[in-house]
Amino acid sequence: MQTFIFAFLAIVSYAASLLVLRATLEVWPMGLAGVFSRVVSISLLAAWVLGTGNGWRRLLPRGTGKWLMLMGLISITINLLWFSAASLTTATNVALLFRLDLVFVLLIGGMLGLERIKPVILPLLAVMLVGLGLFTEIQRFNWGGHLVGDAMVIFAAFGLAANAFVIRYIMRKMDEEAVALYNHSISIFGFLVLALAGGEFHELQFYSRPLNDWLWIVFLGVLLAVGLPLYYAALRRMEVWKLRTFLLTAPLMVAVLELPLWGIHFSTQQYVGAAMILGGLLLFVQLDSRSQSEPCEPIEP
Repeated sequence: MQTFIFAFLAIVSYAASLLVLRATLEVWPMGLAGVFSRVVSISLLAAWVLGTGNGWRRLLPRGTGKWLMLMGLISITINLLWFSAASLTTATNVALLFRLDLVFVLLIGGMLGLERIKPVILPLLAVMLVGLGLFTEIQRFNWGGHLVGDAMVIFAAFGLAANAFVIRYIMRKMDEEAVALYNHSISIFGFLVLALAGGEFHELQFYSRPLNDWLWIVFLGVLLAVGLPLYYAALRRMEVWKLRTFLLTAPLMVAVLELPLWGIHFSTQQYVGAAMILGGLLLFVQLDSRSQSEPCEPIEP
């Protein structure tokens, strides 16, 4: 039950961070939003790591230095691909193609023998993916004119899947908060590249920015500082494919949080899709509680 609680909290924090990110990008350019929000998250995580447990010793790589660098490089690549693709393809395409991460997780885990999934689960995952397609209005999906953007999202989804296995290995020797601190500390350079390449620092006027603009940065940074360790805590306690299955509910969670804010109404198709996602998840939890899968073997260096 504790594992499912961590997964649920990770989904809620992820959905909340997406909403705050959307609001932040309305007043900040993408690169600066990433840089400044991670300054906040890095500061909070550093204070927590250094002030609790064994302090700075929690940051010792313990033989995982090259894996930490790989994790950071993949994170930078994911962010650059994902955010750049947002201007090259449609929001529907991004939402749907990014969920291919679950397919990539199943392929990586199966081909490398890292995780096992019972055949009875596969049709259930297919139903949830179809439900996700209905909920995100798959009829708006199209390939026309933005193949490059779509390909960037697919590569980002693959990077997300691969990085999950790398992080699981690192967390055999390090705790969640320390790994999250390393991740944000390295990935900030990707947003710095975006900001420099776009000339965003030249347009920045610190003193003319209203307080609300900076509050969005702070809110986003706090959510990032809380959400990533929660995701890692769930990742430590459950197999990657299970956690990514739970995250199929993230678009639904985002929409539910949006309802009181913008008064969005679901179509009949979206209600059907939401029922398929939630019904599939409940059945998945039942099947999983009856018969636990064997623990996966993390990648060896």
